[in-house]
Amino acid sequence: MLRTALVAAAILAGAVPAARSTEAPRAMAPHDLAAAFRGGGLVLYMRHPETERAQADADPLDFADCATQRNLSEAGRRTAAAVGAALRAAGAALDRAVTSEYCRARDTAVLMELTAVAEADGALNDGGRMAASGPNSPQAEAVRAMLRQVPPSGRSTLIVAHRPNLADAAGPAFADLAEGEVAAFRPMPGEAPGFRAVARVRPQDWTGIVSAAAGN
Repeated sequence: MLRTALVAAAILAGAVPAARSTEAPRAMAPHDLAAAFRGGGLVLYMRHPETERAQADADPLDFADCATQRNLSEAGRRTAAAVGAALRAAGAALDRAVTSEYCRARDTAVLMELTAVAEADGALNDGGRMAASGPNSPQAEAVRAMLRQVPPSGRSTLIVAHRPNLADAAGPAFADLAEGEVAAFRPMPGEAPGFRAVARVRPQDWTGIVSAAAGN
């Protein structure tokens, strides 16, 4: 809470410069992607998979009550499980998983089965519903802080959240992040903006990565 207030005050005072956009990652071959995931040192930002379009988030919304929210569809639940299985098959090891407070994000992390516990962080809540959003908002800066945090050696961090948050934090190159898509970033201490986009992987791309990881 204090950190968010300080960031907001700094922005209003002009102490924090306008956010710098991150360039879209270059295309990588499946075997290079498999090696990157196996090597760790990444922050993996995943947009929650497909949801039930007949449902809508209530206003006000109760994060403790999934019945007041738009939830994962059966297809979305299958996507979450499949992406988790693909990351395990590629040799990815996670240090931690952090999600927004929405059930669709928390459920995604559970279904992926990559960590025993996933932390819920309100700073990752859907930026499209926030009164103060945009690249210089406290919420965007909180996401950038997560993308800058270097994981322990050989491990990666998983973030499961929403498309607007990443677009605000990393720039318009990520405004089209698809449901279930993973954007991989490498923290770059001392280099503005503190992280670099490594890859974007759609759900349908994992088959080739898993095959490459298996040496096929």
